Amino acid sequence: MATTTTVPDRVAPEPTPERTFATPVERLSGLLRKAEGATGEARRAAAAELNALVTQLARFPSRPVADLLLRWLDEGALAGLEDADGQTSRAAVTAGVLTMGYPYALEISPDDLDHLRERSAARGSLGGTLAAFLVVAVTSGYSALEMLAESRHGHPSEMTSVLAVLAVAGSVVAMALSRPRAVARRWALLSLLLSGLMSMSLAMAGASSLLLPAIGAVVAFGMAWPRRGS
Repeated sequence: MATTTTVPDRVAPEPTPERTFATPVERLSGLLRKAEGATGEARRAAAAELNALVTQLARFPSRPVADLLLRWLDEGALAGLEDADGQTSRAAVTAGVLTMGYPYALEISPDDLDHLRERSAARGSLGGTLAAFLVVAVTSGYSALEMLAESRHGHPSEMTSVLAVLAVAGSVVAMALSRPRAVARRWALLSLLLSGLMSMSLAMAGASSLLLPAIGAVVAFGMAWPRRGS
């Protein structure tokens, strides 16, 4: 009796599903949900991701992306979101829509524009304050070391020179501790300028160790004095 063998039918491979990529709107929405569900450092990190993506997408104007960002601004969906550098997501989104240009930029509310200006001014003021503080700290520190070296070699520093350096240092500390737009900040800056000019006068009279802190004080004043509109 002849035996027959049957060859099993080949199993057709299952079709591989096509790879799908998230759209910019989906990516933005996902990052917002991630930020809203996080706390502490994780929340700030998620806000940084969101801000970075907004900045990246703003280079390629898109009606769907602009509509999403504008809706977030109108609904206040970005409230409380801020990255580790102090940039709020509201400011980042406003700047992003502005970058997209016409006609999207015309749809931003005045309140959001004011928020962006305030945050930009605060960040610029903080940078100027920090730079000014470092300038004075370095120059005053160098002057203090020079006066200490002179006293060790039998040339005691005059009390006026010490007081001048303390005046410069005290003024810049007061400036750093005051609020950016407070009246106390302007008084501290004026005190810094006056102490710098006094140190410059003493340096020209022979106290060479005061030359650097005098220059540092004047430079710091120029860096930290608030600009018009900030």
